[in-house]
Amino acid sequence: MARRIVRAASLYAGVRLLLRAALALAMIGSGIVRLLPVQMPPVRPLDLLQRLGELTQGELLRTILGAAPVFQSFTGLAALVGGVLLLFPRTTLAGALLCAANLGMAVTLAFCYDLPSKLYVSSLFLLSLLLVAPDLRRLIDLFFLDRAVEPAEAPPAAGGWPGRLLPLLGAGVIVWGAIVAVPRLVQLHPPQPPLYGVWAVEELTVDGEESADPRRWRYAVFQDPGALDVELQIGSRRRYPLALDMARKTMTLGRRARFTFQEPEEGVLVLDGRLDGRRTHAKLRRVLISSPWFHWIVDESRYE
Repeated sequence: MARRIVRAASLYAGVRLLLRAALALAMIGSGIVRLLPVQMPPVRPLDLLQRLGELTQGELLRTILGAAPVFQSFTGLAALVGGVLLLFPRTTLAGALLCAANLGMAVTLAFCYDLPSKLYVSSLFLLSLLLVAPDLRRLIDLFFLDRAVEPAEAPPAAGGWPGRLLPLLGAGVIVWGAIVAVPRLVQLHPPQPPLYGVWAVEELTVDGEESADPRRWRYAVFQDPGALDVELQIGSRRRYPLALDMARKTMTLGRRARFTFQEPEEGVLVLDGRLDGRRTHAKLRRVLISSPWFHWIVDESRYE
């Protein structure tokens, strides 16, 4: 009888160690790529001109999360801390609770936005609940029944090298995740070219007359070095090779156009030159589609 008890205790300790390892390593890996953050790419000017109706639910969620890197980093930090706590037997319950809260939100988003990762995050959520289950009665007594809770009995430890190896594996995942994520972070945030952003075309005259051409410019986007992306009034887009000289205040669009430009005031760009052989004058205004940070007090009239 005593041997059976010892074997059952050893089996329980081994299974618990496997659950901790599976959940901890997964949470640490996902936490690193969100903490930096590189899981959801940042929103760039051309992305902000995307029609809402053209986005799938998953693309809409990725755009929202990409526009809020601080939120992405916060969830990544929670996942990383939860995973690290799972590496040690004494902090397993705290880590499992933190992971369960994090994964509960992830599962909800995965199902509501039809993400392909729904089965994976659901499996991780189940692992976190299995690790919480042995302490469920104590948690109910503490949080719901207002009863005194005695210290938990120390679970049988998995002896030998497996228990000591888990923290080393966790450290290795942190290092490897950082090695992979840092170059990705640099790639996702390249140096911004001059005039970076979206510019709305407020005025466009051709040969001295207001242009009524349905293919006239609607937005001009400076996003990638050496290129100017233009959205036309009919909704299609056109890309021009761009040579920009900020000292001489000139821009050349391949063989199609050559302009001189001025910035008479902040956020206003005035172009004068020739486009497709015709004398062209354009006034552009920078579009502040998104704010780079947040404001403690927001003017509610902006949303009316």
